[in-house]
Parts: sequence; structure tokens; C-alpha cells
Amino acid sequence: MVNTTKWFLLGATLVSMAVIFVSAIIPVAYQQALVNLLVGELAALTLAHSTYRVSSGKQVSPVAAVVAILSGIILFLSPIFIEPVDPILSIMFAAGTVVTIGGLVGVLGRFLGGEEGRQTGAERISSRAGN
Repeated sequence: MVNTTKWFLLGATLVSMAVIFVSAIIPVAYQQALVNLLVGELAALTLAHSTYRVSSGKQVSPVAAVVAILSGIILFLSPIFIEPVDPILSIMFAAGTVVTIGGLVGVLGRFLGGEEGRQTGAERISSRAGN
């Protein structure tokens, strides 16, 4: 469960980082560019923090998970209210979904992770090796 959580959080972090630069590639309204920058950066920070915590044997912070979920929802809904045209609409729907699921995976990893979720990577490797 820990490896799945870690890799999914890393993927969601990369997607939220990509959201920051979407406005530079695709011409969008100023408001959409601002939402992408601010909310994408907040999502990237919280998801990267959660990835670090999971990788170092700690559980995901509940506040970081909630911020990631809310950021994903905002990214998902922002083009509907600001600029409902393709291709930004489809890109933001996909990115918002991935970021929201990343936050939910962090919450699930916190509750379902068990003892393995509280071990460092080195401890998990040594326990699997039989030492």
C-alpha cells in the first residue's frame, strides 16, 4: 500500500506542477492563468509534502490531504466558471481529477496503511530481506 500511495502521490504532484505551466502553452483568460498558477502551486506543494512523508515512513498529514482534495476540486471546476472552452476545459478536468484522487489516496493510505506505512524505506527493505 505504501508504494502505491507514494507513486500515485508523485504522479499527482507532477500533474499539478504541469498545471502551473499550461497557461504558458495554451492561451487562456487571465483569471484562468491565475487560478492555474496559485492553486496548481498549492496542490504541488501539498502533494510533494505528502509524497515526502509517505516515502520517509510517516503518514500523510490530514491538512495536506484536505488541501490537495480542495485544490483538485477547484482546478476541476475553475474552467466551467471562467472559460468553458476546449482544450483548457478537458485538460483541467483531467488534472483536477488526478489531483483530487491524489488527495484521496493520501487519506486512504493514512487509514489503511497499517504498520508498513509507519516504517522508513530502509526498514521496509530490511524486513523484506529477512534481517
